[in-house]
Amino acid sequence: MTGVLLIITIGVGAWQGLREYNRTNQDMTEASAEVKVTSLDLIRSYEENDSLANRQYLGKILEVNGVINKIESDDNGFYTVVLGSTGSLSSVRCSMDSTHQADAANLQKGSSIALRGVCTGFNKDEMGLGSDVILNRCVVLKNNN
Repeated sequence: MTGVLLIITIGVGAWQGLREYNRTNQDMTEASAEVKVTSLDLIRSYEENDSLANRQYLGKILEVNGVINKIESDDNGFYTVVLGSTGSLSSVRCSMDSTHQADAANLQKGSSIALRGVCTGFNKDEMGLGSDVILNRCVVLKNNN
């Protein structure tokens, strides 16, 4: 009897492990934003009180509206869209979802944009170089060139 229970337990564990291994992330184009905010308000919230801002935004799906300050591409062709004011060193850094890289290739600096992604943290300014709010798995919702 205990042998049968052991086999069933191992089988269920293997099935759960395989299911979790093959799980994919939700596509942000289909996700609902938990919070809608402008890039400047998001930066301000974190700079004023990062603990409170983490409770409001960390781990949540955000829809962020702002102006493109910079578009960066790494050696592998992965894009990061940087939102913020040209007069400030602080920004919202939006790493584009790997399946939506082509959407970022057509963006232009100075354009108004709406992006959706998951807030994964805040790099606090310790040396006067500017703070960064980090969003991952971002998708372009609206681009106003």
